[in-house]
Amino acid sequence: MRIFFVKKNKNLHLRKFLTSLSMVKKSSSLLLIINSLLIFALILYVILTGLSSRTKIVYVDNSELFDGFSMTKELKSTGEKEFINRKTALDNLYTQIQSKSINASEKEILMKQFIQGKEELEQFNQIFATTESSKIWSRIHSYTEDFSKENNYQLIIGSENKTNVLYADEKITVTKELLTYINKRYEGLK
Repeated sequence: MRIFFVKKNKNLHLRKFLTSLSMVKKSSSLLLIINSLLIFALILYVILTGLSSRTKIVYVDNSELFDGFSMTKELKSTGEKEFINRKTALDNLYTQIQSKSINASEKEILMKQFIQGKEELEQFNQIFATTESSKIWSRIHSYTEDFSKENNYQLIIGSENKTNVLYADEKITVTKELLTYINKRYEGLK
């Protein structure tokens, strides 16, 4: 009876072993299928991202962008008002210099004032143009960086009338879109 019990016990262990071996084979097949699907999905992902992540390069016309920017128009208007005020003062001095009712010493004093005023006007014009252009370009660059990120552009080439670009397809110009974007940002609408 003991031998029968041992045989029965061995058979029971053998059946358990075979059952667990069968389960391992089933789970390893399942794991193989899952691994194959994951590898396929990974390959598909790499292919699709590789195709869709080509570098996006566009260009803008710097002149059109600068001239159309609302900040440029505002600062230009402010500068023109100041220029006109200073020019009017110079014109009044010139009129006084041309007057026959003043003597030579007064004329000489007015002439010195006129020359100094003219130099100051030219200096104002140069300094104003340089500093304001710098402020405007700084703002344009800042807004363009945000525009690039929002549109996934890796490179935006700025050119004045395509002078620095040998060829650019009109399909890749984003001047109007960028101009609209920077004006909305400047006006607080975006």
